[in-house]
Parts: sequence; structure tokens; C-alpha cells
Amino acid sequence: MKKRQAGFELLRIVAMLMIITLHYLDKGGILPGLTSQPHTAGFLAWGLEALCVSAVNVYVLISAWFLAESDYRPGKAVKLWAEVFFYSVGIAAILVMTGVIAPGELDIYRVMNYVFPVVEEHYWFVTAYLLMYLFAPLMNDTLRKLPRKTYRQGLVLLILLLSVSSSILPVRLPIDRLGYDALWFLCLYLVGAYLRYYGFGEKHSGKKGTCALALAGYFVSSALIYASLLCVYVFYLRTGSLGEFINRQYQYNSILCLSASVFLFWAFRNSKIPEGRAANIICRVASASFGVYLIHEHMEIRYLWPVWLGAGKYAETPWFLLHWAVSILLVYGVCMAIDFVRQAAVGWIRGRKDSARGA
Repeated sequence: MKKRQAGFELLRIVAMLMIITLHYLDKGGILPGLTSQPHTAGFLAWGLEALCVSAVNVYVLISAWFLAESDYRPGKAVKLWAEVFFYSVGIAAILVMTGVIAPGELDIYRVMNYVFPVVEEHYWFVTAYLLMYLFAPLMNDTLRKLPRKTYRQGLVLLILLLSVSSSILPVRLPIDRLGYDALWFLCLYLVGAYLRYYGFGEKHSGKKGTCALALAGYFVSSALIYASLLCVYVFYLRTGSLGEFINRQYQYNSILCLSASVFLFWAFRNSKIPEGRAANIICRVASASFGVYLIHEHMEIRYLWPVWLGAGKYAETPWFLLHWAVSILLVYGVCMAIDFVRQAAVGWIRGRKDSARGA
């Protein structure tokens, strides 16, 4: 088994906290509509959103980095599906047994989403990610053989089509799903694979100031995302035009979001975390990150946990940032504990199977 790299594992944790933040702001009803007059806290929320919107792209780039040089393992896709199925059905069953969902409320649509979470896009990220994972081995050999110039030119054209056009055109193209689909994930895969083959490999890592420079690029890109919102918002107030374009740079396939995710990935790629207790703890905590996503984003509770935490009550108070920080850490911690139980149960079952085979 390959040893986990603490820098990337820390990035998984940070990215998942950023994703929880996105859900806290959106599903907690804190992000205001920008075609009306937002409150002051609303602009603060949009600023926080700008810092976190690159998280999904970062997750895909991490996977692409490793998949680009790894052997195809179909068993991993099956394992991933099994974990998704476990939480999709298991959480629904618990909610029914505890009376949160009345049996009479179940219809064929909800049951289909529980039982077939991938094809029904119960978790859109999982559907797009699995499709990307299945396509990856079909692309790797070709990508390795492509001349670097050809690869770069094709990648630039693809980014122009899927990212730049979505970022600058005031209308939404028919093929543009704003980054919520497998096509954008495949584009991200090509970016991640290019970075692995040519971008910043071992000879570029570890140089003094590289991590700080990359972090600066991330913060500048995030600031530009926020600035674009403010500029278009002012234009909208004066003209009444481009109302649907106000938060366009906040979409996953916007060029600024892509830029922020690449810089953040680069920063952690060049971070130095020595082996030891701290690195082991980081890797352990990160091992539950996917489970954290599956639990808090389950279709039956994704809109409930922000209410349970009272997210909306603190949106316009001085306690907003404190409540946000405590909430996302609490969500990660609780979901992590649940996933640790699942991992222990899976390990126990495997141990029993191994013992039975050896008997």
C-alpha cells in the first residue's frame, strides 16, 4: 500500500471544510440574492464563498494527480460505490426508524435515490467523479504518449471552450452545466495529469518561497472572484442588466475558480510536513473526508443540519464568523466519528474473512 502524503491529506481536510462552508452558506440560507438589496453580512458571506468555491476542483485535482501515474484498480470504484450505497440507504433507514421520515412519505422517487445513488445523482459529485475515474485509464496511456506541445494546445482549447467562454459570455451555453458534471471533471483530470507530467514535479517542489507564492496566487484569484461579483452588482444596480451574470465567477468551471484551485493545490503540493505523529493524525483525519461529505450532504439532511445548528440566526450578528467556524468543525468532527465507526466495522469484517480463509 502506498504511503499517504500528509501535505495532500491536509489539503483534503481543508477542501472538505471549505465544501461544508459552501453548504453552510447556501443551504443555511445565508447567501442573499443579489438582484435585491443584500444586507452587510450578505456581502461578508459572498466573500467567504469566494475563498471556498475552489474546493471541489481541488478534490478532483488531487485524484487526477495520483490517478495519472497509478494502475487501474476497478476494485476501488466498487469500494467507492459500496460506501456511497451504505450511507445513502443507511441514513435513510435510520431516519425512517426514528420517525424523522414517516413511511407514508416515501415514494418511488425517494427510494430510487436511496438505492441507486450514483445513476440518480443523489450526490452529483459522486456521479461525475465515478465517470471520470472510469475514463481515466482509457486516457492515461494516450496522455503519456502525446507530445507535450500537443497536450498543452489541446488542453488550452478545452479550457477556452469549457471555462473561459462560461466566464465571459453574458449568456449560458447549452453545454454549460457550470462545472456540475463529468465533462468538467474530465477537463480537470487533464489539468491534473498535465501538472503531474510536466507542471511542477519533483524538480520544482520544495523550493524556497514556492508555497507562499502559490498561496498568494490563490488569494488573488479568490479576491478577483469577489471583485467580479461587486463590479457586476454595481453595473446591475445602474442598468438592470446582467442579473444572471453577477456570480458567474463563482461557478466551478469559471477561469478564476480554476485558477484558485490550481494555486491552492500547488501550495499544498509544495508544503513540507515531516513524518511523525502530526502527519499520522492528519492522514487519519483525512481518511474520513469522503464519509463526511456523504453524511452531511445526504438528500434527507443536507437542508436540516444548518437549521439544527441555527445558521440563519447568526447571519446578521457579530457572532456570524464564530458560529460558522464552530459549525463546520462540529459537522466534520461528528461525521468523522461516524465514519471511523464504519471503517472499524469494515476492518473487523475483513479480519473475520481473512481468519476464515486462513483456518
